[in-house]
Amino acid sequence: MLESSTGLIQTARSLAVNPKDPPKWSVLAGHSRTVSDSIKKLITNMREKAPGQRECDDAIEVLNGCIREVDQASLAAISQHLTPRDDISMETLHEQMAASVHEISNLIDPVAVAARSEASQLGHKVSQMASYFEPLIMAAIGTASKILSSQQQMAVLDQTKTLAESALQMLYTAKEAGGNPKAAHMQNALEDSVQMMKEAVDDLGATLAEAASAAGAVGGMVDSINDAINKMEDGPADEPDGTFVDYQTTMVKTAKAIAVTVQEMVTKSNTNPDDLGGLANQLTNNFGNLANEAKYAALTAENDEPAWVLKTPRLR
Repeated sequence: MLESSTGLIQTARSLAVNPKDPPKWSVLAGHSRTVSDSIKKLITNMREKAPGQRECDDAIEVLNGCIREVDQASLAAISQHLTPRDDISMETLHEQMAASVHEISNLIDPVAVAARSEASQLGHKVSQMASYFEPLIMAAIGTASKILSSQQQMAVLDQTKTLAESALQMLYTAKEAGGNPKAAHMQNALEDSVQMMKEAVDDLGATLAEAASAAGAVGGMVDSINDAINKMEDGPADEPDGTFVDYQTTMVKTAKAIAVTVQEMVTKSNTNPDDLGGLANQLTNNFGNLANEAKYAALTAENDEPAWVLKTPRLR
């Protein structure tokens, strides 16, 4: 660059003496391009060597990879080829997602502060944030793989992708701001990216809380059914007031109602998953009624074989 600058000055002097020398104008243009390109390269190198820039690039690469993984999982879910993970429970996956979202949320403001005025902290903070996205994505895909409803699958994957995309935008903005307090033109963009990311965190957090609540409710229903089965050996609390045929008839009706509810749950899981909670509660009540009727039927049976069959539902 120095040689071209010297040549540029010398050529300019010559043209000042003889401005009608066409070859000199070509030489001047050549030196000018060289100097201009060298200055651009110098500025680029200075930016790339600034604190936190390399870490920002690495974090951006991680986020792009995470987004690609979510996209692939979404395509698999749409085609119903998202293989369920059998090596881990839904509860553990929820906990992993919640923990990752919590840590990411705690790093939004520190990354923003570093991007505004603390260049020395920028690299460390963005690397920290990026490190929580890979476990978040893995847990989100695992969670989606265990959800029966395609709508709920897509909700988890879409909101996770939205969070990753908002984080990616924030990293680009933080990289551009570079921790330079004089980069006033980047402050509004940084504020916008922070707000977008916080909203994405809140949305995904609400979905996880709702899913955890639903999982807890389902767990309670399963416990109720198991409790009803385990208590069948205890016998009924009151004396029977009907015949074996009466209780048998009621049991058949209840069993048919259970079959209808199960089929309806399968249908609703794809069309209207919001109705599943009520149907699951109905199914739980029906199982409880069936177990209770079975106690009376066993007590009024004329011989031991029907009673034994009724009291061992898990063997049937």
